[in-house]
Amino acid sequence: DAAAHAASGRPVPSAGPRAVLDGQAAHVLAAAGRTGDAARRAWASMAGFRAAGDHKRADVAAVHAAKLIVRDAGGRGAVAPLRDLLARIPPGGDGHRQVAALLDEAERRPDRDHDVIVTDPDRPVWGRLAAALAVGAHLAVGNGVAWNHPGAADERPERDRELLERDWGVTDPGSWRSATDTLLAAENCDPAIQVVLDRRGRGTGPDAWRDGIAAWCRERDASDGTTRALLDLSAEILRYEARFRADGLLAPDGRVDSVFGYDFGRAVNMARWGLNAGYCSAEDAETCVLKAGLFANRVYGSWREFSAGYTLGRMLRFDGGEFGEWYDRSLTAHRILTQDPASPWRRLAWG
Repeated sequence: DAAAHAASGRPVPSAGPRAVLDGQAAHVLAAAGRTGDAARRAWASMAGFRAAGDHKRADVAAVHAAKLIVRDAGGRGAVAPLRDLLARIPPGGDGHRQVAALLDEAERRPDRDHDVIVTDPDRPVWGRLAAALAVGAHLAVGNGVAWNHPGAADERPERDRELLERDWGVTDPGSWRSATDTLLAAENCDPAIQVVLDRRGRGTGPDAWRDGIAAWCRERDASDGTTRALLDLSAEILRYEARFRADGLLAPDGRVDSVFGYDFGRAVNMARWGLNAGYCSAEDAETCVLKAGLFANRVYGSWREFSAGYTLGRMLRFDGGEFGEWYDRSLTAHRILTQDPASPWRRLAWG
């Protein structure tokens, strides 16, 4: 086009104003959740700035387009358009470097939309908030969503409203607050689990543990049925711990002392769901996340200890001793989070 204008003797129109409008439109569309349309406008903005010779703003628009492409297409689905985009960016600049990094991450991502680490490059990856968000990473990995995104602005709010109502009975800000407070107080899990775990002292064998549980029940005049249920629960915990050791969830001599981590991990995700559903402010969500991270740090001594506690709580809620799909998915998330170099658990110190 520019050559045709030159040949005709007419002046070449400036691409700058249109590029600015395209860039603004990209931000508006992204905020409205129309990430595919936003990516196309950001791409057009990049091309416009490049044609006008404004390479700095072209790089900014290119990076914006790349991030929108990843958000819209998902990990592996973004590979082809990112390659095309990168080919249009002059090498050596910051824009080329950032888009190349996004492409590299997309190419390394498994070809699935679950059981995978997703990191939002625009959200915190270091610091206290990032470490607290990583406490919710079990569910984030399982669902294939960004572990470090305190909300989910690119998702439809009605999805999280449906989830909250179906699984939690949460339908408004008040019920969201009640559910969140219960999780942060570690009161959502069956209290009998912690009662049983607290009867086991350091170095206590299975027989002494059972004796301690029985003595606790006698002191409180518990019924024979309650005593049997607690003793059966201790046996179930021992079976899970043996399997955890065999599968690497626990060290060879490891054990689980608390399942509070299951509530704290879900509190982080409750903050994410509540924010996206419109039941809390960004400030409330962040406060919830930070509290969950702080409480988890007080109870556990490492990411691995936290993961074992979280997993045991989840298994006792859903798996029923079957070592079925619930167990397989939780073990997969644990292995990804403890072994993948891109995992926040590999990058962020505990506590």
